[in-house]
Amino acid sequence: MTENYRVLARKYRPQTLNDLVGQDVLVKTLTQAIQTQKLPHAFVLHGIRGVGKTTTARIIAKALNCTNLNIDDPVPNPCGTCPSCIAITEDRHLDIVEMDAASRTGVDDIREVIEAARYKAVNARYKIYIIDEVHMLSKSAFNALLKTLEEPPPHVKFIFATTEIKKIPDTVLSRCMRLDLARIKPDILLSLFKKVATAEQVSIADEALALIVRAADGSARDGLSLLDQAIALSGNHVVAEAVRNMLGLVDRGRLFQLLDALFSGHITQVLEEVRNLQNLGGDSIVILSELLDLTYWITCIKVTPTLVNDQTWPLSDREQGVEIAQKISLGNLSRAWQVLSKGYEEVMRSPLPTQATEMVLIRLCHLSDFPNAADLVTLIQNKESGSGAGMRAMPVISQPVVNSSLPSRAQDSSQTMPKDVVKQQSPTSFEEVLSIVATSREPLLYSYLMQDVHLVSFEPYQINLRLNNRAPKNLPKELEALLLRTTGDMWQVVPCEAEGQATLIDQHKSKQQQLEAASLNHPVVQEIITAFPGATASLHEIIA
Repeated sequence: MTENYRVLARKYRPQTLNDLVGQDVLVKTLTQAIQTQKLPHAFVLHGIRGVGKTTTARIIAKALNCTNLNIDDPVPNPCGTCPSCIAITEDRHLDIVEMDAASRTGVDDIREVIEAARYKAVNARYKIYIIDEVHMLSKSAFNALLKTLEEPPPHVKFIFATTEIKKIPDTVLSRCMRLDLARIKPDILLSLFKKVATAEQVSIADEALALIVRAADGSARDGLSLLDQAIALSGNHVVAEAVRNMLGLVDRGRLFQLLDALFSGHITQVLEEVRNLQNLGGDSIVILSELLDLTYWITCIKVTPTLVNDQTWPLSDREQGVEIAQKISLGNLSRAWQVLSKGYEEVMRSPLPTQATEMVLIRLCHLSDFPNAADLVTLIQNKESGSGAGMRAMPVISQPVVNSSLPSRAQDSSQTMPKDVVKQQSPTSFEEVLSIVATSREPLLYSYLMQDVHLVSFEPYQINLRLNNRAPKNLPKELEALLLRTTGDMWQVVPCEAEGQATLIDQHKSKQQQLEAASLNHPVVQEIITAFPGATASLHEIIA
């Protein structure tokens, strides 16, 4: 009968502190604490899933109880071969009690621990209680544990493990040594998975390993489980395409093409590409998630070009990422991240995720035509060096202007408009400005203009406004951008301190009150009031 198969995450589980990867600070702290015999009576191990919390707890238990080194005191690196170490490794040591707080949350379970802690260890130096997911204990259970935790018997040690340190009461944390296990870095995981694959006599492509590292997200256990699955799928020769299919990832090459089309503003090409990906089995959420990931990666390359040599990313990603990063500005990348991030949340809540995804991508295509800050600064500088109104029709372009000769409004007004937007006439009054804002579906901006803005003066291409305290400081810039998008002309919206007119909503209320007063003075209304002494009436009641 063949021996039962052991998964890689258990087979290659660290057995000593030196075996722990990516936890240098923790290893140094524990090693010095054990060597100097300055051991606390309780530990709290905190970290994300799969970084080695329970494994570290068992290593501490073995270090405190190892008996095969002819030393009476604990040692930092246990032998692993003495009866005590073997029993702890096989989870059958009488004095090492592991408890799952997720299934034993009540005060009665903790009372059993407190009662048993009074008795000395059977055949070990210390009786050790390892409580996993300790944050799941009830409030009463924590309270019951406090006294014993503060003054435990000298032969007892408590080791708590948790993924949610904030849920543990401060009264408990203050009685323990807190040890944080860091998320394991990608390069360390890559090295670990290579060693495991070599030990298992498995040939695995570098790009496949990089995909597994990214999917592991800092967790050694998750990564080893994925490596196990990849070996089960592909045998002793694992390629990137098999791992990509296993993880349910979309073809990265096609995603780069989609991203390039998005930044170019080609709506038709974007819709065709995303529908092809969906027909091939790509999930809408996965597509947006991958686009977010690529946008982040390209932004990182833009900021730190040396990341091109980062082997934890597939080579094809690095090559295509550099190509796009050279064409796209940092501002456009930041804007794309915001749109995709917000769109991801919308798609998650939408009853029609496929259609919602397409609408998000259409929105991003539309925004690709908007001027960035550098373009606007260039426009203003060229306007100031030119001749007045003719500068207001400066076309929006994607690169800084180097030629100071500017076309007239009549020649280039159509070029200032984003794709799929119908040009409107420039307003001749502030009321027409409000009409443009309303038809542009900007309800928040419309509300501020109605309630929190006082018109000081209005003239062609310049509006002077006084803002209330509730109006945002960037309102003038938002209004300028909207008028540029909708009319093709550059307007200046200038905040000033002059009193100005009443807000439009106050003007509307004043007119309403005047109308109501005039209506109440009507002879018919006066006859009704005379016929019913003491009665009151308003214009709304009369109309009703």
